[in-house]
Amino acid sequence: MKKILIIAGEPSADLHGANLVKAIRAAMAKDKSPAHPSDGYTAPFTKGGIEGITQDDAGRSSEGEANRTQPINDVVRTHSSDDIEFTGIGGSLMKQAGVNIIYDADKIAVVGISEVIKHLGMIKQAFKTVETFAHEEHIDLAILIDFPDFNLRLAKKLYTMNIPLVYYISPQVWAWRKGRIKKIARYFKQVLVIFSFEESIYREAGIKVRFVGHPLVKTVKMTGTKETLIKKYGLPDKTRVIAMLPGSRTAEVKRHLPIMLEAASIINKSYQDLSFVIPVLSSQAAMCAQIAGTFKVSVKIIVDDTYNAVGMSEFAVVTSGTATLETALLGIPMVIVYKVSFLSHMVAKVMLSIDRIGIVNIATGEDIVPELVQTGLKPETLANIMDMYLKDKGAYSRMKEGYVKLRNILSDRDASESAAYEVINLLESAV
Repeated sequence: MKKILIIAGEPSADLHGANLVKAIRAAMAKDKSPAHPSDGYTAPFTKGGIEGITQDDAGRSSEGEANRTQPINDVVRTHSSDDIEFTGIGGSLMKQAGVNIIYDADKIAVVGISEVIKHLGMIKQAFKTVETFAHEEHIDLAILIDFPDFNLRLAKKLYTMNIPLVYYISPQVWAWRKGRIKKIARYFKQVLVIFSFEESIYREAGIKVRFVGHPLVKTVKMTGTKETLIKKYGLPDKTRVIAMLPGSRTAEVKRHLPIMLEAASIINKSYQDLSFVIPVLSSQAAMCAQIAGTFKVSVKIIVDDTYNAVGMSEFAVVTSGTATLETALLGIPMVIVYKVSFLSHMVAKVMLSIDRIGIVNIATGEDIVPELVQTGLKPETLANIMDMYLKDKGAYSRMKEGYVKLRNILSDRDASESAAYEVINLLESAV
C-alpha cells in the first residue's frame, strides 16, 4: 500500500485536491494509461505584465519538451488505484473523493497577519496533527497544494523525514516574497505550475518543474441556461442579476459582504429590474443570511451552485481570489474587491512585487477589470462602478474582449490529469 499525504488548506485547494485525487485513481485504474497530454502549447503573454517576465519567457517551449510525452505505462507499474491511500488536510470535496481527512481545512483557511494571529492555535494544532501522522506512518509521497505559509513550514519538517515532496499550484513568487523560491528549491522533488510563464522562473532556480495547465479551465462551466436557472431560483423573468461573492473565508465574508450589500442598496434605488444573488458554500450560508437580514435590499442566497449563480448574472462583485478567474472564465463582467486589516495591508505593500491583485489583470498585464482595494473600497464607489457597467455597453464589451486575451494565455490541457501523470511517475520511480 502506497500512502500519499495531501494538504489543501483552503476551499479552492480542496476542489483542486479532490480533482487531483480522482485523476490519480482514474489513471492508475486503467489497464493501459494514456500518454501524457501534449505539451506543445505555447501561450501568448503580454510583455510587461509581470515584472521580469517577457513574451519569450511565457511563449517559448521549455527545454526537454520532447521528452515530456512519456506515457505513464512506460514507467514500471507496481501499484493499482486500490494500492494508494490518501490522507491529509482538506474539506468536504476531498473527503468525498476518498481522502482520509485528519484536520478540517475550514478551521485554518485564513488570510492576513492579524487573521493568522487569531487562529494561531488551530493552525498549530493542524500542523502538529500532520507532523504526528507523518512520524507514525510511512509516507511515500506528500502533495502540498497552494497555502504557502503553512505548506512551506510543513515542507521543512517532512523533508527531514525523507518524504518526497510535490508542490501543486505553487506560491506566486513572481508576485511577492520572491525569497521563498530558495526553500522550494531545497525541499521539493518537483513543482507543478498552472501558468506557463512560471516554468522559466522555477527552472532558473534549479527546480524540477512542469506546467500542467490551469485546473479551472476544464471545470468552470454552467450546467443550465440563464432562463432555466432564473426560474429555478424564483427570480423575476426579465430581471438583471447581480452576483456578489464575498469570499470563501469567514473573515472575508464579514469584511466584504456588508459593503457589497450597502452598495446594492444604493444602486437598487435607481433600477426596477435588478436581482441580487449571493453564491456561497454551505458552510457560509447561515452567516451570509444573518448579515443580509440587516440590510434593506432583497437578496437570494444560492448555496453550493456558484458557477450557475455567476453564469446567469449580468455583472458580479467578486472578492479577490480564485473566484475572479472563475468569473472571467464564465465570461461575466465584474469588479474585484478586497480589504484586509490595516496591519496585513501594510505588510503586503512592502512584500508585493506587482501593483495589481486580480489574476485576470496580472496574467494579461492590463487593467481589464477594475479593482477596489482597502480604503478605495467604499459602498458609494462600488455602486458607481456597477451603475457604469450596467449602462455602458462599450465598457461591458471591452472587459469581455479582455477575457479572450486571458483565455488565450491559459492552456486547454486537463491540469488534474497532467498533474496526476507527474505524481504517478514520481511515485513509481521511487519504488
